[in-house]
Amino acid sequence: MRNIIKIKSETGESSYCWIKIKPIYQVLFNWLMAKIASIVPIKSKPFFYRLMGIKIGKNVQIMPQFKADIFFPELITIEDGCVIGQDAFFTCHEFNTKEFRYGPITIKENVLIGARSFVLPGVTIGENSLVSAMTLVYKDVPSNVLAFGSPLQFKKLDKKK
Repeated sequence: MRNIIKIKSETGESSYCWIKIKPIYQVLFNWLMAKIASIVPIKSKPFFYRLMGIKIGKNVQIMPQFKADIFFPELITIEDGCVIGQDAFFTCHEFNTKEFRYGPITIKENVLIGARSFVLPGVTIGENSLVSAMTLVYKDVPSNVLAFGSPLQFKKLDKKK
């Protein structure tokens, strides 16, 4: 189940709710760090994402064009041994017509996130799981599964292989 916080919009404009929570200078700094991280070598990327506040474990590989939430990067945790595919997108917030929602994203150990996958707020991806390319992750993913498709489906991974 997604772990999200909801803030009702008083004006019906939920896209302005983040300003009540996060100073604009912090968002601009995060944007700049994300831009720099997108052009540096793979081994250097975690350094810049950590400056944004993302918690990144050991031996994590982040491929080019990864897009991390610039509003709430401190809500992203990527544990040891993970690979984040090219052009993957992690967003810790979402705007709806009458409310603003945000929540943490937790990627447990030894997870592979496929290219162009989209991870929504409040989601945890369990240990040793694989998320197929171009998958929309809108709910928690158990450990030791292949997650794929839209709508999201799971297939248990065979440990013998």
